[in-house]
Amino acid sequence: MAKRNGWKKFFEKLNNLPNWIAILAVIATFLLGPLAFSAIVTEKGQNIYATVATIMCIPPFLYTVFLVIYSGRKLGISIYKAADKYKFTRSLFKSYEFRSIFFGICTFVCNVGYTIFLCVFAIIYKSPWYGSSAVYYILLSTARGGMLIQNAREEKKYKDDPLALARAKVGTYRYCGIMMVTLTLALALSVVQMFADGASFPIPKWAVIPFAIVALYRIVMSILHFVKATKKDDLVVRAIRYINLGTALVSVLTCQTAIFVAFKPPFNTSYANAISGVIVCIIILALGIFMVTFSHEIKKKIKAKQAEAMKEAQTLRGYNREEYSEEYGLDSIDEMLEKGLDAEIMKDLTEESAENVENQRE
Repeated sequence: MAKRNGWKKFFEKLNNLPNWIAILAVIATFLLGPLAFSAIVTEKGQNIYATVATIMCIPPFLYTVFLVIYSGRKLGISIYKAADKYKFTRSLFKSYEFRSIFFGICTFVCNVGYTIFLCVFAIIYKSPWYGSSAVYYILLSTARGGMLIQNAREEKKYKDDPLALARAKVGTYRYCGIMMVTLTLALALSVVQMFADGASFPIPKWAVIPFAIVALYRIVMSILHFVKATKKDDLVVRAIRYINLGTALVSVLTCQTAIFVAFKPPFNTSYANAISGVIVCIIILALGIFMVTFSHEIKKKIKAKQAEAMKEAQTLRGYNREEYSEEYGLDSIDEMLEKGLDAEIMKDLTEESAENVENQRE
């Protein structure tokens, strides 16, 4: 415990050094950083000046990182407190469901912009590769946009009817699964071009590293959110995270083709790209089939729970089946559930129950 307090005091003193030391550390990092980077990455930087710059850059760089982390923690706490004052930012920080849908909308907007970019390049360069990629992103944008619009309508329409909302979300989830299967067909077209024509996504060498970092970040985060979403009850949140995993896999595949084009490895890249493409297609196809199958199972469970609730209402509230069957023109509880009248009937039963209690009191 004493050792821990000692480190804490040391870090506090380090954080409270005079401002001019912090300024000098940041300036030294930015001035010496490029030389240090060239010493590590490029052959031209392998000289005594770059090496000395690298050694000199280490202390101010470490101190700058410490300031960013230590100050960033305090800044994060302040931002969190400020965000808690407003409904939107509070929901963004605290609600995983709200955050998933919000970033789903942001991703949809980015997809639309990138789709336009691919369509323009496909027309200008008459490129089958850009054309097939554009088809994929058109379907992806349709899947995301359709899912988000449908979910917004359902949330508004069934805000007072949780059972009907649950049924509607199952339909949205199933729609997303069907679109995932369709996306696999569009992606398979690109994979065929990789193998047959050696098509790929060309980018400059200098852009490969940041492109690979982004692809790695996307796949890691999408896997983490995929696992987290499976524990959530909201099927639309699951659908958003599942489709994010699919797009992250595609970004890794695209990154691989770009790396092969930039560095030209001494083997047949067409086979390597085709194998990776087939694996990605199989994963996305399996995910789509799972979503469609799972939606049917969930629908059956919701229907069974509704039927059970209706039967309990019959027993506890003196529900007259023949009376309601005659009034609504229905022969069974299943027909009531199919036509979505269970919520209306349950409302009537609640009102009748309240009247019965009132009559008993009188």
